[in-house]
Amino acid sequence: MNVAVVCPRFPLPMTRADQMTVAHLLDFLFARGHNVDLYSLYEGIPPSVEQREWVRRRCRDVTVFHQPGWRKLAGASASLLRGLPLQIGYFDNARLKRSLRRAAHGRRHDVLYGYTLRSAEAIRGVGREPAGREGANGGQRPVTYLAMQVSQALNTRRIAAHAPGWWEKLLYRLEHRLTAAYEAHIWRDFTRTVLIGEADASEIRKICAGQSIPVIDNYLLSPHGVDADRFRPHGKGAVDPDSLVFSGVMATNTNVSAVLWFAENVWPKVRSACPRARFTVVGRLPRPEILALGERQGITITGEVPDPADYIGRAAVCVNPMQAGAGMQNKLLEYMSMAKAVVATSVANEGIGARPGKDILIADDAGEFAAAIVSLLRNAKRRDELGKSARACVTRKWRWEKHFLELEADMVEQLDA
Repeated sequence: MNVAVVCPRFPLPMTRADQMTVAHLLDFLFARGHNVDLYSLYEGIPPSVEQREWVRRRCRDVTVFHQPGWRKLAGASASLLRGLPLQIGYFDNARLKRSLRRAAHGRRHDVLYGYTLRSAEAIRGVGREPAGREGANGGQRPVTYLAMQVSQALNTRRIAAHAPGWWEKLLYRLEHRLTAAYEAHIWRDFTRTVLIGEADASEIRKICAGQSIPVIDNYLLSPHGVDADRFRPHGKGAVDPDSLVFSGVMATNTNVSAVLWFAENVWPKVRSACPRARFTVVGRLPRPEILALGERQGITITGEVPDPADYIGRAAVCVNPMQAGAGMQNKLLEYMSMAKAVVATSVANEGIGARPGKDILIADDAGEFAAAIVSLLRNAKRRDELGKSARACVTRKWRWEKHFLELEADMVEQLDA
C-alpha cells in the first residue's frame, strides 16, 4: 500500500504519547513493506538530524512545516470564529494541506491516515474530490482514516471538571462544546474512524443522538500498545522497597491534576503509615506547581530523564491517580509491562481494562488509594503476584504489533471493497 500519514507533531520514538504512537506506526508500516509518506509539523526547535534520519529511513518521503506561535494563535482565533474546536485551528497549516492535496490529485496514495482530531481538516474531503490522472492506486479515490483515538468531548469535559484555575475551566468548557459539535459529524467525512476504546465510541454515540443525527457507525477500535522488550522487568534486586513512581509529561493538564490530587490527598496518608516511603515524579517539562512539590518531605521531581524505565524499574509500586482524560494511559501499560504492582483510578484503567485485584488495584477515593499503596508496600509477595499478572496481560493483549496488524487488515479490506 501507499499510505500518507498526517501527524500534527513530528513523530519520534520515546517521547510524548502522540509522537511515540505515530513513530511505532511508521516503523510497523515500513517493516511490512508499505510505502509511507509523512506530513507533519514542528512547533519549536526543529527535529534534529538524527531524528529526521530515523523517520526518513522508514518513509518514502517526509514533508515537515514549521508551526510558529503566532500561526497557532491566529489559527485558534480563526477556528473560534468558525465554530470549530480551538485545537483544530491551533494545528492548521495551509502549506501542509496544499502539499497533501497535490499528492492526492496525483493519486500518490491508496490510504490517507490522519492522526488525532487535529488532522481532520487536512484530509477532510480529499477522498471526495473528482478523480485525477491515474497514479499509484490506479485512479481510485483513496480511503481515508481519521484516527480520533479519544473522544475529545469526553476528554475536555473531564479536564474542565478538574482544572485548577477558573480560566482553565472556562477554556475547557468552551472547547468541550466546540468539540462535541464537531465530533458529532466529522466522522461522516471519512471512510473509517479509529478510536481507542468503547468509552470513546459511547461518548460520540451519545453526542450524535443528542443532536438527532445519525450515530457513528464507521469506527474500529485500535488501542495503543507498549514496547514490551524495552519496558521489561529489571529483577527483584533493582527494586527500592519504599519507592513510589509516577511517570508522564508534566506539562499536560491531566498529569498535573493527577499528581496534585495525589500529593494533596493521598501522599500524607501514605507517609503517615509508611514514614520511609518516597514518591518520585518522573517526566519532562514540569510546571511550577509540580516543581513546588519537591519541597515536600519524601517527594522528588526529576524533570526530564534519559530513560523513565530506569525509575519505573526501581519502584516498588507505580501509581496512576488520573482524575481526567480519555482514551488509554501509555504509562499504565509501561508499568504493567515492567511487572510492577500498580494502583490506579478507574479513569486511568478505562481504556485498558486490566482486571482489578488481578492485574492492578483500582481505587478512586483518596483513602482507598492510600490504603492500597500501603498494603503493597508492606507485602512483597502481593506485589510480585500483581506484577507477574500485569506483565502477562501486556504480552498477551497490548503489544503494538497486535493492534497494527488489525489496522492493516482493515485498510486492505477497505481498499478491496
